[in-house]
Amino acid sequence: MDKEKKFVFVQNADREGVAVPYDYLVLATGATHSYFGRNEFEKHAPGLKSLADAVAIRNRILQAFEQAEAEEDPRVHRDLLTFVLVGAGPAGVEMAGAIAVLVRNSLRTQFRRIDPTSARIVLVDMANKVLGPFSDDLSRAAKQRLETLGVEVRLGHGVDLIDDDGVVVAGERIASKTVIWTAGVAPSPAGKWLNVETDRAVRVRIQQNLTVPEYPDIFVVGDTAALNQDGKPLAGVAQVAMQQGRYAGLLIRRRVNGQSEPRPFRYFDKGTMAVVGQGYAVLQTGAVQVKGLPAWLAWAGVHILFLGQTGLRISVFLQWMWILLTGQRGSRLIVHHHGTVPAAERPTTELNLARADQYGSPGPDR
Repeated sequence: MDKEKKFVFVQNADREGVAVPYDYLVLATGATHSYFGRNEFEKHAPGLKSLADAVAIRNRILQAFEQAEAEEDPRVHRDLLTFVLVGAGPAGVEMAGAIAVLVRNSLRTQFRRIDPTSARIVLVDMANKVLGPFSDDLSRAAKQRLETLGVEVRLGHGVDLIDDDGVVVAGERIASKTVIWTAGVAPSPAGKWLNVETDRAVRVRIQQNLTVPEYPDIFVVGDTAALNQDGKPLAGVAQVAMQQGRYAGLLIRRRVNGQSEPRPFRYFDKGTMAVVGQGYAVLQTGAVQVKGLPAWLAWAGVHILFLGQTGLRISVFLQWMWILLTGQRGSRLIVHHHGTVPAAERPTTELNLARADQYGSPGPDR
């Protein structure tokens, strides 16, 4: 990009280096996975940062069950049905709980040759508690809930190795064909693009009005930005990014209309929530701490309210009610968004699914 001439250079599938002029530039390029210098882990342990990542991980989990169903050797079932999550922050705790519920509720009766409830779910973190930002009481409650769901929680040790055969934790090999990275994150290289001052985490240091020093027309928000409030850095969570985005839009509108600028940005902390399986969550806002079903209902209400359209809110609410009342969902659908793959190039499990759909599937969610 060229900050002086106010151009950014973009590319797409058929063109590169296309110059796009701007009057105001808002960089909200987010974060990606951080493997803490062990980038060789990436090919064995995908992370979760986008909708595409979520679909890919879901497909990988479902395919593990399909492969186990087709596998003749029972000894291989154990490796296929062991799922290891590295990182016990909100993402790791929520995913571990979601997999446990998927296995024990939705998939429990969907296979003939394997028992999905025999799946092993292991959550690993080098910290001594899950959900580090939460209070000790809520952390203990979340850990107990995970263990009730059948999740093995291993704290105090990081992973020494991740390869095709699983992970090594504190010298112990855990055989697994599905390892998911839910640990650290790293900001986008916006600081490098802008060639401006960054903090130790390579996030762009911004002013209280969210602009880059000496460049009042460039805003940086969200995970890519470093901003202190009351002497502490703001966390890289969605609520911070959303409030910063609203503030940047308001400031730009006032400048365009020739109005006075608003007061400096200040983040209003509405609290933190984490879901630990269906019907259970932990909520912390100031001195208020809630756990269990009331926290889960609060989480559900907040998420429905933040959906963009009324019709979408109603649709999601009805779907959730249907799942809660019947336990039925399309949980075994393996979805690919990359166009049609020739039959000869499809994985064996995908061909089996296609044949099952053609000749009649044994399960309602096939």
